[in-house]
Amino acid sequence: MRNTVNLTSNYFLQLGENHSMNFLVGMSAVTYDFGSHWAQKTTLIDVANPQFSLATGTQTSGGSEAWESQLGYFARANYNYAEKYLIEANIRYDGTSKFPGHMQWRWYPSFSAGWRMMQEPWMQWAKPIMSSMKLRASWGSIGDQTVSNALYVPTMSSVTSLWLQSGSKLVYYGTPAAVSAAITWQDITTLDVGFDARFFNSALGISFDWFQRDTENMIVPSEGIPPTYGTSAPRGNFGSLRTRGWEVAVDFGYAFGNGLILSALVTLADATTKITKYGTTTSIDDWYVGKTYGEIWGYETDRLYQNDDFEYDGAGNLVLVTSKDGYQVYKTKDGVTQGRLQNSANFKFGPGDVKFKDLDGDGVISPGSRLIDDHGDLKVIGNSTPRYEYGFRLGAEYRGFDLQVFFQGVGQRHIWGNSSMTIAGYNSGDGAQAQAIAGNFWKPDRTDAFYPRPYNNANSNSNNNMQVQTRYLLDMSYLRMKNLTVGYALPAAWTRKANISKLRVYVALENFLTFDNLMGLPIDPEEVAGYSVYNTSNYNTGRTGVGTPTFKTASVGVQVNF
Repeated sequence: MRNTVNLTSNYFLQLGENHSMNFLVGMSAVTYDFGSHWAQKTTLIDVANPQFSLATGTQTSGGSEAWESQLGYFARANYNYAEKYLIEANIRYDGTSKFPGHMQWRWYPSFSAGWRMMQEPWMQWAKPIMSSMKLRASWGSIGDQTVSNALYVPTMSSVTSLWLQSGSKLVYYGTPAAVSAAITWQDITTLDVGFDARFFNSALGISFDWFQRDTENMIVPSEGIPPTYGTSAPRGNFGSLRTRGWEVAVDFGYAFGNGLILSALVTLADATTKITKYGTTTSIDDWYVGKTYGEIWGYETDRLYQNDDFEYDGAGNLVLVTSKDGYQVYKTKDGVTQGRLQNSANFKFGPGDVKFKDLDGDGVISPGSRLIDDHGDLKVIGNSTPRYEYGFRLGAEYRGFDLQVFFQGVGQRHIWGNSSMTIAGYNSGDGAQAQAIAGNFWKPDRTDAFYPRPYNNANSNSNNNMQVQTRYLLDMSYLRMKNLTVGYALPAAWTRKANISKLRVYVALENFLTFDNLMGLPIDPEEVAGYSVYNTSNYNTGRTGVGTPTFKTASVGVQVNF
């Protein structure tokens, strides 16, 4: 059940011929009180203690309830002078039950301004070409409280055992959760500047935005808590990040005298996010200050080892030595050893295996201490955040025929795979390697192969040859035709006789064309590991390429308007 109350009042003032102001004040309140109760016959262990968790058989009964409430007050004022100068100011005072009493309320202001330059007398010279031009800027803050309503309350979770003792199930409790008593709103502040312009009697339009969004007081786990602490790290307002990006859109539409109508829309956007606050950690595996969100650390691949990279004894066997860092390795001619990356007892780097670059020049391939100032031969090799997202839509109409096509793409995105579809030797006992891997692995008579010699890495995507690295990092950039529609509308003179205002037949194709850089691997470049179009929770244990792909769809239809 959800109860919502919204009360608003609007006031308008006309201040002379060219001035106007608008005021809006109001209140918004939301209270949640929800539960679910249903029952099916079960056998209670103790009728004097009738609890769902103390029953035998297949339990299909349950119940729960929770509550939370929010209350907010807001006001808005607009000022307009001669349709040239536009100013707006907003103020919010929001409260939520999710935080301690003294930290439940917060003020959030925002402001925006616009300047319609073409309304200025001195811009009339541009009118034959420029139809309109508007400069705009805005700054505003808003609060985020989309978190649990018990973050500052220490609780103990209960677990009911599967076995019986003296006719009853055992119930035990875990360690109390560590909490931060001082927890409050997450603050999001956005600065945006941009312009909108139209040319040639509004046939061509350009819109541009540059923005900076700061998320401060982010509710994240406290850093620096050791595994021996005994429970999960307390969550609090310990983090901050900053996103900077830009967006541009160009549209065109024109109707020719012969009835041909053309239209086009092109969009391009990019943004990056950096961590600006998260304690003092310098681990490359944590949210260290300065980290770019989504970055992937790994080794730079040189090539695959060949037979002549190694030393041999008189009998033609590889020479086994102890490396300078204490590992048993086959002796290489260049002296660089990779023993620390031999994650299996029966694996040693030899011909057909991956050769990594010694970036720090110490003769040993290693990750150092995995710290910002000591990361050995690791470096940032990619980023999983989509960059340079683009799309273009083209349309045409002529004498009843119409054509619409929409393409969408991502210019840059990387993923380190986690499945037999993407990782050579991933649990090879399943016998389900992708053909792109199974048909292109190293062997003595195929030394120019892309993938290393066969080896069973079990269910691991970071063992031995398949350390996170540049050579096998997945390039998830793509261009996909999302939709192509071709239609024909019968002449109105024909359809009017049947009292039909419009009769159109069409053919539509969805996701039929995709251009990617995956080198034949059978995965969808739009995939997010662990998710599918049907299941937004963990899906197939998060393995890349084993989720539900994007379907190709063809349809034929008739559109009738009376």
